[in-house]
Amino acid sequence: MPATPWKFYYDGFTEFTSDILSASITQGREKYLDSYAGGSITITINNNANLANNLTFNKKIFVEYGTSPQGYNDIFAVQEITFNDYPGNTGLSTATIFATDALGRSGRYQTTNKALTQQNTTEQMQQFNGSPLPADLFVFAGFSLGSSTASAQTYTGTVLNQINTLQATERGLIRTGRSGTNRTNQIIFPVSRGELNGTLATAISFGRNTSTTVIAYNTFERIQNGSSFINTATILPLGLSEETRSNTTSVTTYGATFYSSETVDYDATQAQGNGDWIVDTFSDINDLRFRIGFTDRMQNSTGYTAFLNNFPNIAFTLAYRVPAAGSDTTVNVVLEGWQINITPEQTTYSLSFSPLTYYQFFTLDSSVLGILDTSRLGW
Repeated sequence: MPATPWKFYYDGFTEFTSDILSASITQGREKYLDSYAGGSITITINNNANLANNLTFNKKIFVEYGTSPQGYNDIFAVQEITFNDYPGNTGLSTATIFATDALGRSGRYQTTNKALTQQNTTEQMQQFNGSPLPADLFVFAGFSLGSSTASAQTYTGTVLNQINTLQATERGLIRTGRSGTNRTNQIIFPVSRGELNGTLATAISFGRNTSTTVIAYNTFERIQNGSSFINTATILPLGLSEETRSNTTSVTTYGATFYSSETVDYDATQAQGNGDWIVDTFSDINDLRFRIGFTDRMQNSTGYTAFLNNFPNIAFTLAYRVPAAGSDTTVNVVLEGWQINITPEQTTYSLSFSPLTYYQFFTLDSSVLGILDTSRLGW
């Protein structure tokens, strides 16, 4: 029965795993159209030796499993500590540390009259690097430069607010983590929609029964479109006229269901493409998103190691069986967000998925998105 070898460090390399009583990590978002609030970790420690004295404001906490360079590893900045001191120092004193990931911390930096030049979405995010973002917190682009162009503006507000507006323009994903071997610099990693090329984590999938290649869930929810069923969308690009787009077939069948979004699309054509993408993607009332839960203790050790090495990858395969069905339904999904609850005894996961079709446009030579009649063209 696997137990996850989590490791916790402050100052990059000072380990305090043995002092951890529990930890809870929440990151990402619940569903595709949600904004990113920023992720966080809440850690309760044995504070009899006053360990919390070392965890001052913005002190970095590095979290990883084992010592693998793959899989989950992220950096959180301490924001608040709650002390529970045992009277007379005769029992267990604890401290609960609340720390935020790179996205969450970016919401605490305000800029006034920041001149943002016209660039693709990721490069405009990078214009916050150095000012107001400090040197230990920055946006890293890599090869993900953005598929949409953001208009120039003079911006006043928080960094996170503009990142979310740029994300609404791009319609991709955002991850956080570290760069290389650095354990103290917090990095924001935008993933453009053009970079979501349908590469699945083939070493592991999710299903009803555990094996060397399958993570078994013990809770499973499939959530029909509902409030995310959209066939009429108004895009409100900065400095331009609003653009309203409709899926006429869906409107005729079900009536109009409305959505609006503020963006920084730089021209009317791009804003129209953004709206067309929304009404095409969310106009099927039968579309589903998914939430699963499982523990490390219930997994095959080989399969769980494969999961750790691929978490938090972007695209996975999920299998489930609907009531009265004689066989499983298999769907390709994108990991949107997660909650991880950690104790010395076990680790419990809750993962939220969107269908890969929400991000799907035709990609030449892709075994997943390069199939004719199954992929939309991107804008």
